Amino acid sequence: MTSADPQSLKRRYDEVSPKYDQGAPDAMAIKLFWLTYEHLTWKPVEALLPRDGTAWRVLDAGGGGGKFGTRFAEGGHHVTVLDISPGMLDGARAQFAAKGLLDRAAFVEGNVAALELPDAAFDLVFCEGDPVSYCLDAYPRAVKELVRVAKPGAPVVLGVDNRYEAFSGYLKQGKPQEAFRTLHDGRTTCPYGLPVHAFTVRELERAVAGAGAELLEIFGKPVMFFDMLKAMAAAHGNTAQAPWDAWAAREEILALQEKLAHEGFAVLGQHLQVMARRRA
Repeated sequence: MTSADPQSLKRRYDEVSPKYDQGAPDAMAIKLFWLTYEHLTWKPVEALLPRDGTAWRVLDAGGGGGKFGTRFAEGGHHVTVLDISPGMLDGARAQFAAKGLLDRAAFVEGNVAALELPDAAFDLVFCEGDPVSYCLDAYPRAVKELVRVAKPGAPVVLGVDNRYEAFSGYLKQGKPQEAFRTLHDGRTTCPYGLPVHAFTVRELERAVAGAGAELLEIFGKPVMFFDMLKAMAAAHGNTAQAPWDAWAAREEILALQEKLAHEGFAVLGQHLQVMARRRA
């Protein structure tokens, strides 16, 4: 299979769109995980945005329910939210409306591997989550498309699945044959049961270079997260009689994860984030 079937993607995300991004608020470790994930995703992107009040044109490709798109709009930028699922776009539109940001947004149904958007149209291209991973063997075309619609010199930010995480996940589930297959071809599934490609760092380096972009960094997000929580709990003297309050320590957790994410632990991240620029 060279690319995930667009109709399958559309149907599955239309199904899950009413409950997308609701998470698992009753599970503290999971809540902290996603808090950290979003922090690590957003902070380096926020650092790229202009501080002088200039409004950028931003493409939020595979924008889901508008979680990150609304952040761009809140900063005064105009956001084109693109998604393959009409249901997800409805969710994004509702999020923008609830925050009074509809005048800063456009909503487009589309496929990241075949963007019906003009060349060099955006000051920043942001593609978070699994959109590029869903392209399977066609991912080089998707990366080229995302770079193509960025202005020369503009940032291109990609979030993708990490092959080591997929491999180790199968081993933890007692599925060594699946782990061995994934180690070789990168094929795995997303939480919704759809096929995705899990990347190595070298694959991403080649895809970015082949798309005409300069690679700035690849980092993991979060890295060693649940093992880190166990170690932190022990270091803080966690006991049954005096349990460590991880939520109260969330700022410490975020600071440590921010340091670890950029210290060369990329392959130990749940996802990989690519920071690049279209060559001028």
